[in-house]
Amino acid sequence: MNFTCVPIIVVCCYIIGEIYKILFKKKQEAYKLIPILVAVIGGILGVLIYFTAPKMILNADNVWFALGVGIVSGASSTGANQIIKQIFKKSSTSDEQI
Repeated sequence: MNFTCVPIIVVCCYIIGEIYKILFKKKQEAYKLIPILVAVIGGILGVLIYFTAPKMILNADNVWFALGVGIVSGASSTGANQIIKQIFKKSSTSDEQI
């Protein structure tokens, strides 16, 4: 099986989510749409990869499987964002962590 499509979709969706945040910087309430946006974009990328190179997306045998892989990969970019945010989070005191 070829797993290269999954990180490609995650990175693309992460970048699109960051661009969305830059475009709607003054509208914080628009940020709650980011997980939906990246899941939809991931699904579109999954289907696009399926039609261009079906063996690249986990040897998908139908478009629905490719769509599911794309949606899950796109949605996981939200989790990647949270991991990066927590790694670089500044703590004010060490007492708050206990």
